Amino acid sequence: MPDASIESQSTALKPWRVPASANCAASLVILGITCASLRFFYSHGLSNLYGDGLAHMEGARRIFDSITPGYSEIGSVWLPLYHLICAPLAQNDFLWRSGLAGGIVSSIAFALTCYFLFRLGAEMNENVAAGAVALSGALLAPSFLYLASTPLTEPLAILWLTLAVYALFRYSLSGSWKALAGAAIAALMGTLTRYDMWNVLPFAAVLVFAISTGRWRQRLARALLFSGFAGLGPLAWLIHNAYRFGNPLEFYNGPGSAMDIYAHQLATTAFAYPTDGSLLLSAVYYLEDLRLVIGAGTLVLAVLGGVAWCVSLRQSRRAVAAVLLIVPLPFYIQAMAHAAVPLYVPTLFPHTYYNLRYGMEMIAAAALFPSFVLAAGVGNRRRLAVLLIFLAVLGGQCVHMTSRGAQEMPIVKESILNTPCRNQRQRAIIAYLRAHYDGKRVMAAGGKWPCVMPEAGIHFRDTLNIYNRPQWAQMRVEPQKWVEWIIRGEGDEVDDLMRSYPQAFRDFEIVDQGSFPGEGGYEIYRMRSK
Repeated sequence: MPDASIESQSTALKPWRVPASANCAASLVILGITCASLRFFYSHGLSNLYGDGLAHMEGARRIFDSITPGYSEIGSVWLPLYHLICAPLAQNDFLWRSGLAGGIVSSIAFALTCYFLFRLGAEMNENVAAGAVALSGALLAPSFLYLASTPLTEPLAILWLTLAVYALFRYSLSGSWKALAGAAIAALMGTLTRYDMWNVLPFAAVLVFAISTGRWRQRLARALLFSGFAGLGPLAWLIHNAYRFGNPLEFYNGPGSAMDIYAHQLATTAFAYPTDGSLLLSAVYYLEDLRLVIGAGTLVLAVLGGVAWCVSLRQSRRAVAAVLLIVPLPFYIQAMAHAAVPLYVPTLFPHTYYNLRYGMEMIAAAALFPSFVLAAGVGNRRRLAVLLIFLAVLGGQCVHMTSRGAQEMPIVKESILNTPCRNQRQRAIIAYLRAHYDGKRVMAAGGKWPCVMPEAGIHFRDTLNIYNRPQWAQMRVEPQKWVEWIIRGEGDEVDDLMRSYPQAFRDFEIVDQGSFPGEGGYEIYRMRSK
């Protein structure tokens, strides 16, 4: 039971109620813009280009569509929650191949994030105008609208962080165990969606301790309960990696991890990430990324709001929970410097596009913080004037960022330039399989050919890869009992297997092959007719 101090706090700090009419209007605007945005990006063929998005759809589809369905299809690198949520939708062939199975989930996450940002802005500042500013910061962010149409994990992760902040805000007012439990659940879901949220947990635990009332032991107990429950996500993932792969840090340093990819790059090209080892340079690249994908205007308003937020904390701790929205900033700067996370922006060396979407993890902070300029103590006339100025800045920036067309937005341009579906090897493999594939099982490297199976119309239950561990072990001695087709890519695990056990594959013959500069070669095998 809550102690007396919490009960008195609940009486003293009642949450400000958002008028029903404002809630309804905000919900309708969010719904309309979300649906229109999803339709626009999908109809223009832009929503399913990211290689990571294609990989997420493969992961979601494989949970049921596999020769080893279920738990066996949960890998090591990608956290599982997004795939589990998308999995039922991904069983529909159209939703899987189009990427809409993930786009729908991302759009729902986007809409809910916008709604709770509106609620945070309004309730923390006790006026609807502040909520409108926070809502506009999200809805008038073209890059965020684009991500909401894609099968990527960022929109869902941003939702969990926003929900955790909202629940902790309500907890700071009431001391309610229900609000604290809601925050812990949101944080737990976040830790199973993206690794960013792992970094949020210690900051959130300190915040729970700070905003709780009562003696320090009671406050510490609540902080430990919160972090203990939310920390079940990372703990479960460590146990999963240890059980499935024999290494609790498989996701961090195992095959396919960022560390593994970087080590391979250094070994083959000797090209180091520009930000590797430098926190200062990492900060420069990440801030430039924020300017490109969120916009300079929004960032300036967020800085002004940050100053107003700091001033407000002297008088009231009402909005202190908003500090958690800033946590992705140091996380990404540290990860770029010391955890082999690359981020390239076109305005800095090597003047290309890669992982620009990481900057969107700051969109919730960039949208909410300007609302603090319209705090409760600001007069109605001044509040209206500030609101109109802010809306003009956000609207003008939105027009400017989209004036050259959606395809020229940096975050969209990245997906177009880097999509694996433009890869000549994959196009050649797809063309051959469309003409000759007969429905028999195919052995191929897991995750190597994200465009091949969807575009060639091959279900994953008709494929075999290294993650189908019992069957893969048989490939060393009798592959002809399990597969009739083989796709072999230069340097992949199929290539390694066939080099190590050449006699096992004597019954297979090459039916197509090719090599492309900068991409490597491929060979397609088929079992000889008896």
